[in-house]
Amino acid sequence: MDSTKKFYNPSPEESASWLNKLFFCWVLPFLKLGYQKDLQVQDIYNTTKSDLSQPLGDILERSWNEEVLRAQKSGKHPSLKRAIWKTIGKSYMFIGFLIFLNTFLIKMSQPIVLGRYIKYFEKNSTHDATTGWLLGSGVILLAFLNMVATHYTIINCLRVGMRVRIACCSLIYRKLLRLNHISSGKIAAGQLVNLLSNDVVRFDFALAFLHYIWIMPLQGIAGLIVMYGYIQNAAFPTMLVMSIQAVLGQGCLSKLQGRFRGKIATLTDQRVKLMSEITSGIQVIKMFAWEKPFEKIVDISRRKEVNMIARNSYIRGFSSALNIFVERATLYIAVVSYALLGNRITGRRGLSPISN
Repeated sequence: MDSTKKFYNPSPEESASWLNKLFFCWVLPFLKLGYQKDLQVQDIYNTTKSDLSQPLGDILERSWNEEVLRAQKSGKHPSLKRAIWKTIGKSYMFIGFLIFLNTFLIKMSQPIVLGRYIKYFEKNSTHDATTGWLLGSGVILLAFLNMVATHYTIINCLRVGMRVRIACCSLIYRKLLRLNHISSGKIAAGQLVNLLSNDVVRFDFALAFLHYIWIMPLQGIAGLIVMYGYIQNAAFPTMLVMSIQAVLGQGCLSKLQGRFRGKIATLTDQRVKLMSEITSGIQVIKMFAWEKPFEKIVDISRRKEVNMIARNSYIRGFSSALNIFVERATLYIAVVSYALLGNRITGRRGLSPISN
């Protein structure tokens, strides 16, 4: 009997309702079972049909063949990006629409409702207790909806990235099976190992944040409108600093990280290729006592790779520190700009200029 049929367990999508999937309640029985005993193979959920490598590879291969035909007619090189977009475009844009709604309807509403809630506690406030309860409930409800929507969209973006990764790995494997002996000999095994184990993982991370390329400019405009309602003209230098940090700071750092990432991939391919060649010829190396020279070669190759990884890590750490610094710096610039424009700093909205 087939083991997959013998130990078949329904997948989370097949056994859970949309409510369970939204709040991830399907994992609770699985955690309870793991608490009671050690998990076995038959206790683990089967892969859903939409996440299997064969159907995903078939869909991407069909899109790639169409892209190749289109490129031959137009005289251009086929684009893997366009083939991937044809495969995941509709589902990925639907997730982007949900992220857009979360960004504008929920996240942008949080500071507005919180500001009104803080204003409710002023001494000269004329609102009744019902308004205070509604505003307080709104602050809690918006935070809860933001948490649910953020986790739901992120997990679906990661899942789409996982599907792209699986489909690309499936195409690479199919291509290797079709190569003749001469063509396969020209491809280093280390390069393939690095490609399948390291490079394709970038799809998982890239698709989780790709939608913010078009969402953030719109969110910046909406944020400028909200800030202008509170601090008037002081909102413009504040948004200018945030734009400079996003475009020049994060943009240049990301481009530099991508450049280092390409060098790291090249050095990793060379190191894995070198180790593969040494492993295949280990008998000759041992016979002629060449361990020390080859150890030195491997050490030099690995040291170059580690040095490049260290540079990339420094840039990543500086980028993370810059994000934390900008949050405080923008608040400081907003307050200083508001004061320099002749306004009095108080805790109330609708501030009047300082009288001479």
